[in-house]
Amino acid sequence: MNSAPIAQQRLLIDLQSVDSRLARLRHERASLPVLSRIEATVERLKANKRQAVLADAALVEARAAATRREDEVAQVVRRAQTLRERLHSGSAGARDLGAIQSEIDHLGVRQGVLEEAQIQAMEELDAAQQEVERLAGQEQEIRAAGRELTAQRDAEFSRLDAQISSAEDQRADLAGSIDAALLEIYDQVRARTGGLGAVALHGRRIDGGSLEISPHELARIAAAPRDAIVQAEENDVIVVRMEI
Repeated sequence: MNSAPIAQQRLLIDLQSVDSRLARLRHERASLPVLSRIEATVERLKANKRQAVLADAALVEARAAATRREDEVAQVVRRAQTLRERLHSGSAGARDLGAIQSEIDHLGVRQGVLEEAQIQAMEELDAAQQEVERLAGQEQEIRAAGRELTAQRDAEFSRLDAQISSAEDQRADLAGSIDAALLEIYDQVRARTGGLGAVALHGRRIDGGSLEISPHELARIAAAPRDAIVQAEENDVIVVRMEI
């Protein structure tokens, strides 16, 4: 059976406390609420960008449609003006006058229809422009919120990193005072259990809880030599006896 001075074994309890604190700090750093808020903000920005691309395309299309409607109205106006000038110039024969006037009347109706379409196209262009501007403003708001969240995250990281660094220094000092072979057993156990390497046994109870050692297990532990490294039968965790 491996052995180590009981005083050395008891240092493992201090080390376990530091390791547990380090684990909590690292978990806290990795799961800060602000991190999920930053992630949500990034997703909002991506969605905004996708909408902005569509809005820009819609604006281009609306601008082209408005220009096309404007050109159509202008063509009708020019044609009607040309016909009126011909009508009033007296150059047209008598038999053409009726046809010219009929075409002018038809162009007047056509112009009204096209002007209605032009108004609608201009309204759609205005709406498309407003949507582009709205999304641009939204992007700036999202980016501003992102900067605030990033500053908050960095402040939290700085606070936790300082605590982690201090705990790591404390661990290094403690680990340096523990026998290398004992420390290796402890680290191996921690690796297998996911973080728990040693527990303190006070009488029949494990430190930090109401869990009691079974009579069979307690008898086995009590029968072990004072400096024996006792490990729990269930999970190999080092059981450090604090009252011998």
